[in-house]
Amino acid sequence: MRSALALSSLIGLAVLPVAAHAQTGYSLELGAVTAYEASLFQVGFRAAPSRGGRAAPDVALATFPDALVEGVFIGMLDLDLTYGAPLGEDAVLLPRFGVSVIAGAGGGGAGGAFGYNLGLGALARMSPTLGLRMDYTHRRFGDEGESLPLSSISIGIVWMH
Repeated sequence: MRSALALSSLIGLAVLPVAAHAQTGYSLELGAVTAYEASLFQVGFRAAPSRGGRAAPDVALATFPDALVEGVFIGMLDLDLTYGAPLGEDAVLLPRFGVSVIAGAGGGGAGGAFGYNLGLGALARMSPTLGLRMDYTHRRFGDEGESLPLSSISIGIVWMH
């Protein structure tokens, strides 16, 4: 837990100076999350850079509608530092790393866990203000002895300014 808090503080300090200089895109995402042999449908929101050439924050929030139908809310937050690598005039490759938090409540209980994540995204511009983004993220929550691996693949429509 201490290492997750230290890493999140380090990423926060690194993100603050560069956040004001990055062009941001906001996306609504759909995807799937897998853990062990199970998978869940994921719906989320992401605020991330939409141009290459500099480091910037990448923040993603997600929830799982299948769990909501069962009366359980599960939320997941990724706070990352990314670098936009230009892939020509209308595309950007976005490798990232950071910290993750997953929390849930329902059925008379609640809980959560800290972890880390590594991901790779690609953004293709379709117009000056609209794009398509695809992402893969691998996460690990909990202690090394009892860590929970979660991987997700998502696709989203990005509004850029």
